Amino acid sequence: MLRAVEGLGGLSPRKLVTILCSTIFLFAVALSLLGGHLAAPLAAVKAGAAHLSPQTAPSPSLLPDAATPPPQSDEVASPPVAALPVPLGYASTCGKDIHAETRKVWLEADARYAHLMDDKFTIAILTYKRPDVLNITLTKILSAPIPSLHEIVIISVEPPNPPPSYTTPSGVRIRYRRSSHNSLNQRFIPDPLYETQAILSHDDDVMWEPSDLEFVFQTWRQLGRYRITGALPRCFSRNDKGSLSYHPCKKGNDWYSLVLTNLAFVHISFMDYYSSSEQIPTTIRAHVEENFNCEDLAMNYMASMLTCTGPLHVQGKAKVTNQDPKKGISRGGNHFAKRNRCLNYFEEVIGFFPLVQQMGSIHRGMDWFN
Repeated sequence: MLRAVEGLGGLSPRKLVTILCSTIFLFAVALSLLGGHLAAPLAAVKAGAAHLSPQTAPSPSLLPDAATPPPQSDEVASPPVAALPVPLGYASTCGKDIHAETRKVWLEADARYAHLMDDKFTIAILTYKRPDVLNITLTKILSAPIPSLHEIVIISVEPPNPPPSYTTPSGVRIRYRRSSHNSLNQRFIPDPLYETQAILSHDDDVMWEPSDLEFVFQTWRQLGRYRITGALPRCFSRNDKGSLSYHPCKKGNDWYSLVLTNLAFVHISFMDYYSSSEQIPTTIRAHVEENFNCEDLAMNYMASMLTCTGPLHVQGKAKVTNQDPKKGISRGGNHFAKRNRCLNYFEEVIGFFPLVQQMGSIHRGMDWFN
């Protein structure tokens, strides 16, 4: 090669230009021929793609120029029904039995509340003639900053003239809402003054540590937005005759299907459906009213019915504080008998069994890791 270059030194400039132009021309011809050989297989691939079966053809949504068709005018943007792996002993029939019209009512409610804040939450505390117990709980909640806490609403039939709302030094608004009568269903009224999508349904005698409360809310935002997300899981069993029984989950249980709403996050759209004039919630609310029990079981049934998803148990670093007052609904001698009847009656009203056996639980921190 070096010798060839040296040989060009004796050529005139005119001959050098001629050789250079010839070389460029030959190079262009070679590229043209090579391009023809490449174009033929590419055309064949494009032509063959049209004959691929639906199972093997590339999805239109993955192609660079694909256009997603706009939704129909009567469609409601919504969270999809969950497609979850089926655990052993799975008892729910929600996926195949949920009524489309029933779900549509909830989806429309969900869309109506989409403008509310989703990075803040509201605590709704249901209380009745226990001011000392309530004061301890409020003091605990407000003992440390909770960045995402927007408002605390205290729901009670008394006093007749509730005190005016006020804002704490940390910026949390405290508001009193007087109930028309003493009813557990008051817990799930979608208060038109709520400004957040997340409502922490809260009894007056239980509480998380403030730092754990922030953790649970952020977990709800990421993993439990359309699930009952809370501190206290519960289980059920069914006997040979098909009758359901309610009971606390025992050590060694592999699953749970309920989370008590005395300390649980509930999306406001679930509250809207629970309080609606639809036949299922209307019938169930009447049962809750008559028995003064089971509103928490009812909310779990409805949430699982609408989403085909189980609840979510979340545990903070500290144990939940329970003042365990001497008076309360769960202190009654027939408490468990009432709840057993509720499980069976709600299944009858809904027309199928919606509860999902949930195996997962979220724990804050790495204290469990060795």
